[in-house]
Amino acid sequence: MDKVNISETAIKKTMSYRYAIFFVIAVAYFTVYFHRVLTSVMAPELMKAFEIGATSLGLFGSMYLWAYAAGQLPAGIAADRLGIRMTMAIFVAVSGCGALIIGFADSFHTALAGRFLVGFGVSFVYVPAMRFLADWFKSNEFATCTGALLAIGNIGALAAAAPLVTLMAWVGWRGSMKIVGIGALVTAALCFLIIRNRPADIGGASPDQMEGRPETRASSTCSIMQAIGMTAKNWNVWTVIIMFSCWYGTVMAFQGLWAAPWLMSAYGMTEAEAGRIVSMIPIGMIVGCPLAGYVSDKIIKSRFRVMLTGIVATTLCWVILVFMVDRIPVRFLYILLLIYGFVNGSFVLSYANLKEHVEPSIQGTATGFLNTIVVTGAAAFMNMTSFIVAAAPVVGGIIPTYGLKRAFIFCLCSLIAASLVFMTQKRPVPVYMTQK
Repeated sequence: MDKVNISETAIKKTMSYRYAIFFVIAVAYFTVYFHRVLTSVMAPELMKAFEIGATSLGLFGSMYLWAYAAGQLPAGIAADRLGIRMTMAIFVAVSGCGALIIGFADSFHTALAGRFLVGFGVSFVYVPAMRFLADWFKSNEFATCTGALLAIGNIGALAAAAPLVTLMAWVGWRGSMKIVGIGALVTAALCFLIIRNRPADIGGASPDQMEGRPETRASSTCSIMQAIGMTAKNWNVWTVIIMFSCWYGTVMAFQGLWAAPWLMSAYGMTEAEAGRIVSMIPIGMIVGCPLAGYVSDKIIKSRFRVMLTGIVATTLCWVILVFMVDRIPVRFLYILLLIYGFVNGSFVLSYANLKEHVEPSIQGTATGFLNTIVVTGAAAFMNMTSFIVAAAPVVGGIIPTYGLKRAFIFCLCSLIAASLVFMTQKRPVPVYMTQK
């Protein structure tokens, strides 16, 4: 259908209403990152409240990711069958219930159950969000909107640092979780009231219609298992998966679990002081995520090169963390973690890089396949670093620095190996990905 056949009214409806939906989805995605990294700041309080050690703390942190990984493929199916509106309304509410359970938990096992519900609930946000962007935004707007959404997610991670410490000082960690839970239930209600599945639901024009091209159709039809098989047989896909799994795993292990305990152990900082420095990571990502998308699309025009530069720069940051683990000047710690967050923003291109190597008809399944492995890998990183840290005995409630250094060495070696694997990715980009 030509663009001339689409009324200006229909175009205006889509162009205006999509931002109302984007706002609600962005609020939901804010909570995804908030929950993902809050364990690092809450670590001392959780260890005291439930009388747990480093291994159990790592289990609490990673429980979110195991649940998140379990929800990836079901999230895609739910978005297709239920639509993004009902999917997000239902499962954002589930995450809210999980947060309330943690807030009221009288045992560690109850808190773990709540943590699982939180992780499973928010796992149904990202995939429907990507479906929303594809259904409501033009092709030349997709990468920018994806970067913006991830930047907002990192604002959630930022809120889980110093602002969360302030809230905890005011109402305690339990009160903080209850407030977050109630907020999620309100967000779920907004999802139901405001989100619409497609522009046609409000009498609007689709992105294809606005761009004056035929409606997008899959080039082939295959079952879920066939699509997974096609994805798994592609070595280029595995270079993305291995690279992203290790890269994101180190981010989650550091930002989501050990950054604050490291600063408190190696530099004798308070929770508030450590929280302020850790907050530099999401601040860096807030800038790095959208900028990486812009640079890869408009300047360098290569996802591979921008990602490779990012992972190499991230590796250099880890070199400093390992070899100067307790000797970094405090002022430089702010700069280092800001740079660390900024260069980590390049991993936002992993999804775009993946799509360069799979047939359009299976891109949704390939994304779910990638997410499942990457999030599972991140959970594994949190567990593995927990076992490494736990080998060093805790003295006076403080985790020894040398135990954390061993975990940092593991992260550094993993990134080096992932970089080498990523370099084997075959170029050039398939021809069908160059078509607008």
